[in-house]
Amino acid sequence: MWSLIKTTEDAEELMACFGGFENSCICSLKYRSGAYVGEVSEHFINDDMTLSLLVQRRSMGYVQTFELLFRDIRRLRLEPMSKGMECYLTSASIRAENGLITFSSWEDLDTVNADSDILLITAASLMWRDVSETVSITA
Repeated sequence: MWSLIKTTEDAEELMACFGGFENSCICSLKYRSGAYVGEVSEHFINDDMTLSLLVQRRSMGYVQTFELLFRDIRRLRLEPMSKGMECYLTSASIRAENGLITFSSWEDLDTVNADSDILLITAASLMWRDVSETVSITA
């Protein structure tokens, strides 16, 4: 079942459920632009750009897997850490402000001073669900 993030309290609940994303791993990232080319070469744009993230972490020997679904993407910035650390999250923050949801791999959302090592997503909505029992991520 999907849970919708609308408020700061909703964001705090997700953060608590997933341990603040401390020592988490981004297993997959799937972006859908919604754009396509028509039969007579026109470009049609779907206003529903989506981004799905599968994130895992180990907690007391148990692997948690969460899916985050961002809809109507307004901003997407991905600047991975150094080689071999591309998927690693040490922490994260989520804010619900002005009708938008912002997710950042920086705990304090100080993205102005961030030159690298950042995942930043701003979207009109964010839904999440625990898929630990249904998703198996293997190499």
